[in-house]
Amino acid sequence: MANNNDRNRNDDSAENTAGMSTGDAVGTVGGGAAGAVVGTAFGPIGTVVGGIVGASLGNQASDSIQDDDESK
Repeated sequence: MANNNDRNRNDDSAENTAGMSTGDAVGTVGGGAAGAVVGTAFGPIGTVVGGIVGASLGNQASDSIQDDDESK
C-alpha cells in the first residue's frame, strides 16, 4: 500500500504532476483531433499540420476559459 496516498497524482491545485490541468488536456486533444480531421482534406501533411495547429488552438482556448473562471 502506498504511503500518504502516493498513487494520487493530483495535488491541491487540481493539476497533475505534468503541470497540465484536465481542461488543458481535453482542449489540446480535442483540438488536435479536430484539426487532424480538417487537415486530412489536404493529405498526410495536412493531417499533421492540422493536428498541431488544432492542438495549439485547443490549448489556448482552454487556457482562456480557465482564466475567465479564475477572474470571477
